[in-house]
Amino acid sequence: MKRFFKIASAVLLLACPSIALKAQTQSTDESWELAKKQAQTEKKLIFVDLYFTGCAPCGQMDREVFPDPKVAAVLEADFVTFKSDILKEEIGKKLCMKYGITGFPTFIFMSPDGKVIDIASGFQSVEELTALLQNAKDAAKKGKFKKYSPTINEKDYPDFYVQAYMASKRNVPFDVVDAYLKSKDVSEEVSFVIITGLRVGRQYDDAFLLSSKKLAQDYGKSSVTNHIFTILQRKKKDFEKKNDLKGFKELLAEAKDFFAPEEWTKYEGILLKDFGVEKVITKNPNASEKVVR
Repeated sequence: MKRFFKIASAVLLLACPSIALKAQTQSTDESWELAKKQAQTEKKLIFVDLYFTGCAPCGQMDREVFPDPKVAAVLEADFVTFKSDILKEEIGKKLCMKYGITGFPTFIFMSPDGKVIDIASGFQSVEELTALLQNAKDAAKKGKFKKYSPTINEKDYPDFYVQAYMASKRNVPFDVVDAYLKSKDVSEEVSFVIITGLRVGRQYDDAFLLSSKKLAQDYGKSSVTNHIFTILQRKKKDFEKKNDLKGFKELLAEAKDFFAPEEWTKYEGILLKDFGVEKVITKNPNASEKVVR
């Protein structure tokens, strides 16, 4: 059986210092533009915290991580912070649409002119967030940015995708999505966020797996990793129908190299648990909270 991760020929078709947080009472398009202008003026990077009220890991970040002196010092010295509630604020919804975000909290590290350095989702410990902030600083100095365009323009996206994020109309028929993707270069930004943001069906799964490393380089590991987990959940059902645990383990062994060791421990444990046994849907091991809007 062909192994997806060894074939390279196919291509896929704030919480921030307390003063800043208190000052930002309502995130809007205007406040977003002001944050970018401030970053340019002060020659700092931008740290975006996308959350929603009631999100457990978001609250945990606010209580345990952002107040930490090490985190607060780095954010204050090197970043302009921007925080938005994605269920209440238009700009939060637009940022989620722009990057195909579905799990929260999500953190976006940007240059002053809006180029994405990295994206991370889920609870981050003090050590993990400090490392992410340092890595973002190092990457920016080297001019290493993701492929995303630096601006948000709703006209760049098909109406069904805009409505999914801006009006919570996420039940998009696959034939509608497929008709759009077939007419586009699906390795480009808009197609990528449609596939990951709407969790497009299995017809695109194999191509996504084949191109996962390049996609992670272009758009960030977090989005790619989350979608790979979704794909492997779908693949698991196929292997269960054939009662092929050995084959599924072989597929997982190939996926393993894409993940950090501690990350893979979570994913593999969930994917192998109760193989072939009727069960309820399992939550993504990424410690972020999903929102179906």
